[in-house]
Amino acid sequence: MKKKPSVPRPAKPMAVFQDDEPTWHNGGDIEIGLYARSLHKAAKTLIATLSLEPNSKTAWDACPAILLYRQSVELHLKALVGEGRNFLLSPTNPITLYKTHSLRWLAQIVCQIIKAVRWENQFKCEGIATLADFIGAVNELEALDPVSIAVYSGSRARDGSAPHQLQPPNVVRFAKQLDFLLTLLDVTVDALAAEWGTRLEGTTETNGDGGGFEPTIQ
Repeated sequence: MKKKPSVPRPAKPMAVFQDDEPTWHNGGDIEIGLYARSLHKAAKTLIATLSLEPNSKTAWDACPAILLYRQSVELHLKALVGEGRNFLLSPTNPITLYKTHSLRWLAQIVCQIIKAVRWENQFKCEGIATLADFIGAVNELEALDPVSIAVYSGSRARDGSAPHQLQPPNVVRFAKQLDFLLTLLDVTVDALAAEWGTRLEGTTETNGDGGGFEPTIQ
């Protein structure tokens, strides 16, 4: 992670919450965070075992990795939305946040938070240079549901092999981008917590101690 020069940010938080404000995880943030990282680890382990040679019998072997990545991304997005809720005028309802499984919807809230703290130029990693790139990657992941693709595919292969986007070489290529994305989400959660702490301490008004924490991943 490489620090960037500090950028101007709002001097005061847009909304203030008490410590007893209900959360989507009901206090289980540590456990859920560890689980999300375990999902990512399992996905990377599976990716490392895949054969990239064309083979109709193993063409679907990459699909479970997609589901592991999807759930890990979902939990990381929820963690970011939960941590960043203080920066929004209309925070997400905790029950709604807990129940949703829409990556697209969560990504939109994440963009609102990033804009609220003015981190558009720092919220980036390899393959994701803008918020539009971020939305694109999340949308691509959501569209890769293997069951939906199998059910609604209009061009099924006669040998039952997986569609082009779910073939192991393409999944492996996309997984590398998701690895960077998950790291970006992870460090941004920490950055938001640090930013909120400095604002509560009143140091952000002068961009003093604790300021300048940037989530950019190089």
